[in-house]
Amino acid sequence: MIKKIRIIIIVLFVTILNTHCQDMKPQKKINISEATMKIDSCGLYYKGKRLDLGTPVSDWEKVLGKPSRNTNLALVWDDLGIAIDDWQNEGERGKVAAVFVFFINLNSPEGKAGQLNFAREYEVITEDWKKNILENINYSIDENKARLKEILEENAPKNFIYPFTTYEGYVDLHGFPVGAGMAVAEINSYRKDSPYSGLFGYVDDDIDGVNDSGNTTETFGGDYRAPGEECKDNRLQYYELTYTATGALEYLKIGYESLSASKDRKQRDKDREKSQKTSK
Repeated sequence: MIKKIRIIIIVLFVTILNTHCQDMKPQKKINISEATMKIDSCGLYYKGKRLDLGTPVSDWEKVLGKPSRNTNLALVWDDLGIAIDDWQNEGERGKVAAVFVFFINLNSPEGKAGQLNFAREYEVITEDWKKNILENINYSIDENKARLKEILEENAPKNFIYPFTTYEGYVDLHGFPVGAGMAVAEINSYRKDSPYSGLFGYVDDDIDGVNDSGNTTETFGGDYRAPGEECKDNRLQYYELTYTATGALEYLKIGYESLSASKDRKQRDKDREKSQKTSK
């Protein structure tokens, strides 16, 4: 009996040891020395040229060139896999409020299935679909042609924020990689000792402990945010990862805190500090 117990203990010990060793596997070596985009604690570099959020779009065009398209949501560089938002921060139209780096686009399975965050209504118009519209006996030939033209226009890729080609390689985010196919846990594994920003956690905009991004297996997908540091005008440069419901990394967003969000954050900090002093 004692012998059996000893054998069981040895087996359990070996199992625990193996599990511990697996957990301590070294991180995959990813070379980001030649990353096209390098993000600093404040601002970023594109091919070695400095760019700052909160500055005019014209400054960005000097580095990136003229954008390929201007959608309702952003200016898009189709050949770079990048888009910038110049309207999100109130009263600051024409200044860069956010940068999007895309790792998948409309040509992806998720895009064709209408699962992307900014293209939920996108549909691929097949030849069979076109034929059915044109041959609909309930409408005249001209009406069918007009309906098809309208549907094609609504679903034209040029209307969506997603670049025609995705960003190539990895982004150097504070010295750590972010790239296509990477899960939140993998990205966070590099960032646990980051000097600039914390780990990515689910988005909780109203700070009520509820996941506002809907990041569950039953919902559309999810957003994860990492806090940043105060930069220009004492406003945060922050970071978000957006995933589809299939778990694919859709894009990395580098955002510039709006004036109202900055004021609210500072007021919350004051209220929290006051509450802590009162409770002592």
